[in-house]
Amino acid sequence: MDIYTIPHREKYIVYRPLKRLAFVANAALVNLLVKTRGDPTSPCLAEHRESHDFLKTIGFWELDPPPPPSPSLNASFTPTVAVLFLTTACDFRCVYCYASGGDHAVQNLPFESGCRIIDAVCQNAMDAGQEHFDLNFHGGGEPTLARKTFRRLVDYARAKSLPCQISVASNGDWNSEERDWILEHLDNVSLSFDGIQDVQDRQRPLASGQGSFETILETIRAMDRRQFPYGIRLTVTNESIDVLGRSIEFLCKDTSCQTFQIEPAFDHGRAQRDGTALTHNERFAAAFLQAYDIAASYGRHLYYSGARPWVLTSRFCQAPERALVITPGGSLTACYEIYSDDHALARDFFLGKLDDNGQIHIDVEARQQLFKKLEERRTLCEDCFCYWHCAGDCPSKTFSGKGHLYFGARCDLNRLITKELLIRYITDGNGIWQGTERGIGGDC
Repeated sequence: MDIYTIPHREKYIVYRPLKRLAFVANAALVNLLVKTRGDPTSPCLAEHRESHDFLKTIGFWELDPPPPPSPSLNASFTPTVAVLFLTTACDFRCVYCYASGGDHAVQNLPFESGCRIIDAVCQNAMDAGQEHFDLNFHGGGEPTLARKTFRRLVDYARAKSLPCQISVASNGDWNSEERDWILEHLDNVSLSFDGIQDVQDRQRPLASGQGSFETILETIRAMDRRQFPYGIRLTVTNESIDVLGRSIEFLCKDTSCQTFQIEPAFDHGRAQRDGTALTHNERFAAAFLQAYDIAASYGRHLYYSGARPWVLTSRFCQAPERALVITPGGSLTACYEIYSDDHALARDFFLGKLDDNGQIHIDVEARQQLFKKLEERRTLCEDCFCYWHCAGDCPSKTFSGKGHLYFGARCDLNRLITKELLIRYITDGNGIWQGTERGIGGDC
């Protein structure tokens, strides 16, 4: 039985993550639980019948369900998600871009390379008896700028005998013809858009230096008119923390978007070079929680990838197990954010290559080494109440020059937000959280 007690003001949150159960207790009840060691027949309960009955009523004495399994080091790699980094070209110059998009010589993924990746994951999905496979366009540039290849690969995937779910992570800077084509041919869009005009124009300018707010707002309105499924990802810098609530209020009032992902600008790429990474974690947490409450009041869901109490997992991200991710240069990576051979973490995350003959080569030893590092890191998290949610956290943000076992301020941020979300869930449940949540969140 996994039980965590989390100090909260002068009391404690008693939390059983696998059971999806949480409530607030005083020190006396916490001490009683420690004595019982989760045993409802413990003699020490004889003098505490009322506490015993309360715990029984809420299902506290029930056993944990089976935990999410940990991936096997020796399991075969049969991904059913194709992730294509089409290009390093970008028509934006976002101040925090992890890939410094548009600053380097342009590399484009050949059409034939994309086809081979699609072929492989489609076959894996068919062999597994799945009803569909997935195709995601992503990468260190703007995928839709590789217009011809993008469209040909969408058509190629659609022509497969197995249905395909197709999505793109995009800045949304499309003309009317591009917009119509994307909304006609894709299933989902993950749109990067940072909120009110002042923030969007400052943080996500066009390559020309002009603001992008009005153009992207028209893309959002077009998706709303079509009732097209999309989510919005907002990135927060030190400068934009204090207006995050205003941005979410605006988006809830003026758009039909149902899901918002909020992430701090991380210290990679342009953010590292120019000092635009977010450093005020406590202010970010407060702003996030305010934004969460605003979104909830509109019936929308808002989340941050490091704090996901509704997720039970043994791995922060499923990409290393489920996705075949290819860079424009033909390298196979285990992470959406490790995009090029010269990335500082490429040695940890690059797991193979697509050769000139279209053959996929997986470096089994490199993959096993990555899995070992992920598991070594997570093992050190066993005493943390985020263990089954954060699961060691995002490796691209936690692996560093200090190694893969470094735990920094992001851990404190994850715990702070997770704790405050649990309090909200408990309040919504009239004192007890039993697994329901205001919305359905994403993974990362």
